[in-house]
Amino acid sequence: MARPTAPFLALACTLAAAGCAAPAGSMDARYEASLLRWQGATRAQLEASWGAPTLAQPTPDGEVLTWIVRTSLDDRTASGTPPMVAVTRVGGTGATIASATPALTAPAVPITCTTHFVLKDGRVAAWKFEGMGCGAPT
Repeated sequence: MARPTAPFLALACTLAAAGCAAPAGSMDARYEASLLRWQGATRAQLEASWGAPTLAQPTPDGEVLTWIVRTSLDDRTASGTPPMVAVTRVGGTGATIASATPALTAPAVPITCTTHFVLKDGRVAAWKFEGMGCGAPT
């Protein structure tokens, strides 16, 4: 197994430190605030912006829709090119359905965000998210 190069590790540590440099929880608070606009939205409105959910689960009170987004940092410094960042949205079957760049080479550092919306009576009533790569879609 190839070991990550020093510049790659430095870049990964810099990105991690940038996230930690903000007051604890502020990144989560910003993402939470960005999700407020979806309160009361319909599934159709979510899908118009977020695309098809990775997973849809019926519940006794409604439905839970889940989106998973993976962001990867790729070390290309060995080839003399700068590192790349790729954002991939995972589809309902686990297949890649959208990617911002070509396939990355190892070692790539994955950062994942999973966002769940709880629909009651066909409208968003609550949400939950987990992961260090959370950010609202445009």
